Amino acid sequence: MSGLEFDFSEMKNLAVSFGQVPPALKKNLVKAVAVAALKGKAEWKKAARQNAGPHLPAYPASIDYSKVRVVDGGVETEVGPNLTRKQGFAGIVEDAPGGVRGTPQRNYEKASKVIAADLTKGVLIAIEQAGKVLDG
Repeated sequence: MSGLEFDFSEMKNLAVSFGQVPPALKKNLVKAVAVAALKGKAEWKKAARQNAGPHLPAYPASIDYSKVRVVDGGVETEVGPNLTRKQGFAGIVEDAPGGVRGTPQRNYEKASKVIAADLTKGVLIAIEQAGKVLDG
């Protein structure tokens, strides 16, 4: 296996890059990213529910993740507010840039920790399972 890379710099875009890997590993890497994204989504929703208050009752339900895609030798998905859902536009509260009254919520920070831990664990499991398949 060559070139397995994790990118945790921007956790709103979850990505794992890999070079030439056996098909058994590729399938399990996709699964690892999907599971980590699902757990991150749940953690983000939980944090958002705690911080939403009376003005953003539907915001936590807008937290979603996109279908996992295999692109350019890697696997990626996005976790965060879905703009097509009610109050998904309110994702601005995460960082509350200038001109917005309110303290930044940064709910994604809790999700990032869950995603990073689970993704690392999931990729290691994927590698172990692929090794068993290849060793036959």
